[in-house]
Amino acid sequence: MQLEFRDVTINDRSIIEKYKKNWCIENAEMTFEHLYTWGGNSFAQIAEGFGCLYIKLMYTKDRALLMPPIPLDETVDYHTAVIKAKEYLENKNNPVVFYSICEPFVDMFKKYCPEFELTLMRDAWDYIYNSSDLITLKGKKYHAKRNFINRLKLNYPNFEYREITEADYDLCIGVYDQWHKEHEGKDIDQYDERGAVVRALKNLSELKLKGGAIFIDNKMVAFTIGGYVNSYMGHIHVEKAIDGIDGLYPAINQLFASQNYTDTLFINREDDMGLEGLRKAKESYYPVKMTEKYNAVLKNTCVCKTTICASNINNNNILCVK
Repeated sequence: MQLEFRDVTINDRSIIEKYKKNWCIENAEMTFEHLYTWGGNSFAQIAEGFGCLYIKLMYTKDRALLMPPIPLDETVDYHTAVIKAKEYLENKNNPVVFYSICEPFVDMFKKYCPEFELTLMRDAWDYIYNSSDLITLKGKKYHAKRNFINRLKLNYPNFEYREITEADYDLCIGVYDQWHKEHEGKDIDQYDERGAVVRALKNLSELKLKGGAIFIDNKMVAFTIGGYVNSYMGHIHVEKAIDGIDGLYPAINQLFASQNYTDTLFINREDDMGLEGLRKAKESYYPVKMTEKYNAVLKNTCVCKTTICASNINNNNILCVK
C-alpha cells in the first residue's frame, strides 16, 4: 500500500478531527483551519493509511516534508506508520525529514522510533497565553499595553470595534495590502500569506472562524481572525494593522480576545518565524508556556546538502545531525 496525498479541501474538517480527537494537540499548525488556509497551491496535503493521518508540506517545488503521523488511537503500530512515511519520502527522492513534531508525538518518536534524532525548532514554537491575561491586561507588566489602548481611544474619539463577516472581505484585504506595502523588504514573504488570508476571509463561516476590526472615522485600520486549537485554547490566525496609529495592535488583540475567548483557558498566537521584531512583540505579552516543536531525521544522516536546508526551513530548524 502506497500513501496517496491530495489537497486539503473545505470539507475535510471531519477527517482531520477524527484522527486528532484522541490526542491533546496544542500545535496551531495541525488545526484544520490552518491546514486549509495555508494549504493553497498544494502546499499542504493529506493522506490516510496504516491507521494514521499523514500531512505533507511542500516548502519547495520538488521537496516534501511530513509532519508526524497522527494515529487514530493507541492501538496503531506507530513505528510501522513512521517507516511507511519514510519509505514514501525515499521513493519520491526526498530527504527523510519529519517536521513540527509536538507532544504527544515527541514521546512516540522517542519510544517507538529510536533510529531518529530529534532537534529543536525554536523559531516554530507557538506562544501560549492565559486568556484572562489578554482579556483584562491587568497588572504592572501590562501597564504599557493599557496606556497604548487608552491613548488610542482618547486621540481618536470615533474609534469603533466591530465584528466582521465575509461581506467585509474588500475592506480587510485592503488593510492587508496596505500593511504589506508598508513592510516590503522585511522578511514577510517567506510563505503565501496573502493567499492564506484570502482563503480565511472568504470562508469565515464555513471554517468556523471569527473576525474583528477597528474602524476610525468609519475606515477600517486593523483586523484580526481567530478560531480554536482545541476545546480549551483559542487560536489567532491573522492580525494586521496599518502603520502610523499607535495602539492598534494592543487594542485589536484585547478587544477580540474579550469578545471571543472568555470561555477558553489559553490563546495560541502561533510562532515568531525567527523574526526578531515579531519575537519581541510576542514576548511582550508574557506567554505562560510554549508549544515546543522538533524536527526528526535519521541518526547519522545529513540533509544540509539538499534543497531542504536549514536556511530554507524556519531559519535553522532543520539541522545537520551527522
